[in-house]
Amino acid sequence: MDVRFLCDLNLGKLVKWLRILGYDTLWDRGNADRGFLRKADETGRIVLTRNRNLRVIGSGRIIVVKADRVEKQICEVLEVLNIKPDQKDRMVRCLLCNTMLKTVTKEEAEGEVPAYVYRNSAYFRKCPICKRIYWSGTHARNVEKILKMRIPTRPL
Repeated sequence: MDVRFLCDLNLGKLVKWLRILGYDTLWDRGNADRGFLRKADETGRIVLTRNRNLRVIGSGRIIVVKADRVEKQICEVLEVLNIKPDQKDRMVRCLLCNTMLKTVTKEEAEGEVPAYVYRNSAYFRKCPICKRIYWSGTHARNVEKILKMRIPTRPL
């Protein structure tokens, strides 16, 4: 997946959902200013912002997100870029730090997840940077349900 984003302060929920979809998405909590735009240009990222007054610098691209609700924001970004997320890319990034997750064995997850989760889950992923562990539980199923209802995907 070669589409990469830099989101401004006002798009925190969108950042999380783009990461769930597998997109490399950074969240800049500072002002959406020339430095913000320069960072996007230097790293080859598409700017996602709510600030209607930003102007492109360098060779960057800016999408001013108009929708207020995150579900509509996701659809808006995907539509503007004419992209459809691939289901195989879902939930491969850390929701906190954007790093690609690594698969870990059940034994490696022991003691780092609740006992109930350890007993009832067989598949775990871990962020090599922030050490957060992810597993396929009710939260993952709820995410899939939301995505299936609201987000266009490529057929497998």
